[in-house]
Amino acid sequence: MSRPPRVFVARRLVQWSMAGVIVILGIRFGLWVTAHMAGRWPSVGRPPGVEGFLPIDGMLAFRHWLLSGQIDPIHPAALAVFLGICAMSLLVAKSFCSTLCPVGLLSELLGRLGIRLVGRNLRLPRWLDLPLRSLKFLLFGFFAWAVWVAMSPGQVQAFLESPYAKMVDAKMWLFFAHPSRLTIAVLGVLVVGSIFIRDLWCRYLCPYGALLGALGRLAPFKVTRDPELCTDCRGCTAVCPAQLKVHEMGRVASIECTSCQDCVAVCPVEGCLAIRPPLVPRRKRLWLRPAMGIALAVGLYLAILLGFRVTGHWNTSISEAEYHRRLPEIYSPLYTHVGGMAMTEESAGLVSQAPKDEPTGVPGRAPASMK
Repeated sequence: MSRPPRVFVARRLVQWSMAGVIVILGIRFGLWVTAHMAGRWPSVGRPPGVEGFLPIDGMLAFRHWLLSGQIDPIHPAALAVFLGICAMSLLVAKSFCSTLCPVGLLSELLGRLGIRLVGRNLRLPRWLDLPLRSLKFLLFGFFAWAVWVAMSPGQVQAFLESPYAKMVDAKMWLFFAHPSRLTIAVLGVLVVGSIFIRDLWCRYLCPYGALLGALGRLAPFKVTRDPELCTDCRGCTAVCPAQLKVHEMGRVASIECTSCQDCVAVCPVEGCLAIRPPLVPRRKRLWLRPAMGIALAVGLYLAILLGFRVTGHWNTSISEAEYHRRLPEIYSPLYTHVGGMAMTEESAGLVSQAPKDEPTGVPGRAPASMK
């Protein structure tokens, strides 16, 4: 049995490492939330990394940052992760989807399960595939309109400072920890569908993927084919998860390409398919080794997160005591929003209930004034 190509091993190592980090974050955050909701002081601290699951908050914070020059102090990690993901795709086209995205890993695994069960993944006919692919752009267009058009700069800032925005990470956790029947049904359909149709969610419905695909068109590093070396074996096209005709392309600039490099790995001719910068004469044979493409994209992502940490823009400004006060009442109308507008303490008439000087808290130990 032949050994898998190194790029498969490198990409899988990064994907599973990221999945492990997410599992740890989820467990830690769950322990933290449930303790506060039960009126106890948690034995673990809140992990800021969970804000990576707040893409809309990250987009709002990005707009606020561009207009005001200020980083949202409530969920700064959401902005850091959002910028890191976008930067990856601006460097190596749509590389986040194939290296760090946990949904991308799950989609790949489900697709491989489908091959084991029925021998192959189903491919929808072109007349159906094309309109379905447009759905993710419609979803992204709606979110982009809501963030960049429907809300004024003042409304964006008010939303970021609202009680709902302060607790949105906990509400996100509760959505998955206590799913409704409808949520379970939708997730079930997506999981089963992804077994038979590879990357069902990513290909047709993911608005994040639509954004990253558009940014990837601007990336200097893309999979490129050298027609002088190509033997027309078409192995690249056969393994492409995005169903692209790679053997006919010069530079793979499709918004569906995730730079997974599966095509590079199966190509029998060294240098025929590789991640290359633009405008480099083919005779110079300048390209990135597959693992280097992954390292370049992931390294940029980590550098942005590290930059936020070292400059003090990683941990939330919300005190542990404020979380301790708010989380037990998270199901109240104060922590809801309608049409993008969130309620404030003033509109709810709850200002008098919030103490002016809240005691500071340390995870695992109640402040002296609250004992």
